[in-house]
Amino acid sequence: MTSDSRTIYYICKSEELAEPIRNDRVVLMDATLVIFKGVYLGQSEITSDGLGKVKLRLDERPAHTLLRPVPSSDGPPFWSAIVYRRSGSTTTGVNLREVLQDVATHYVAKPEQAWCYRADPPGGPYAWETDISSGKSGYFLTGGFGRSALWRIMRIQVDALNRQVLTFAPVQLTPTLALPSFEQVSPELRAFLTQHFEGFQQAIIRHAPFDAIDRANNLTEGILSHCLASWVKTPPKTLDKKLTEARRILENKEKRKAFSLTHYGYHLAHQIRILHARLHENQSVGEGKTVRPEVGLNLTVTVSELLVEVGLGKY
Repeated sequence: MTSDSRTIYYICKSEELAEPIRNDRVVLMDATLVIFKGVYLGQSEITSDGLGKVKLRLDERPAHTLLRPVPSSDGPPFWSAIVYRRSGSTTTGVNLREVLQDVATHYVAKPEQAWCYRADPPGGPYAWETDISSGKSGYFLTGGFGRSALWRIMRIQVDALNRQVLTFAPVQLTPTLALPSFEQVSPELRAFLTQHFEGFQQAIIRHAPFDAIDRANNLTEGILSHCLASWVKTPPKTLDKKLTEARRILENKEKRKAFSLTHYGYHLAHQIRILHARLHENQSVGEGKTVRPEVGLNLTVTVSELLVEVGLGKY
């Protein structure tokens, strides 16, 4: 038998939420309590078409999944929520407790039809558990449209009542960072770019400049591989060699017309490579060339401009 502490109801007639109390009764929840509808997306669904389809599912009634916010130790912009999923494909009868208007201390049980939602423990048939355990990212859309309305799952926990608690991080962290658009990239490279773009975002919000530089360098390697894919059978392995190959194409007047990497994009990528090289021991220690933290944190503009310039991002 499912514990009342893991159950909430959606009353069909009044479109309100209720929770169980003793004697098989339910009582309406405080209307000021905010509970979000949510739709899960896997990493491969983060495309314009995928977001459009999911947005339609978010408008469905009754919702399939509800997210009930709870206090989070991480603080803004992160947040945590208990996951409730609709139980069954039909409504169930409940006895809604209502206060008698004339006698405030007396109640009456009013039969209502309602959808039941359960907060199941971890280990169930959750797509996000499967994705995250395999190293992929998982997301929830809670409203709006586009990647700015997405929340990435950071952590999966279970509370003392055996309810699954997810902690979320915003996908778009700063207005200066472009929105990536990796639909045209091969699936394998798309996963690589998505991983390092998200890592770059997290480094920025954590104020981790050296992590941001490292992620930006990896992201740039993937961008160059994409640009060179139509020109060389196997792109070079290092960013330095990728840039050398790109320069050869740019120096050819005919070839550079069809090359997705422009001179401007080339210099943006080269700037990231030089900055990353300064993190190496022989540069920072051997030659005393250190990197100021604010330089790494300001890479949002450089990375954004590079993504937009090669057609893999937009503002």
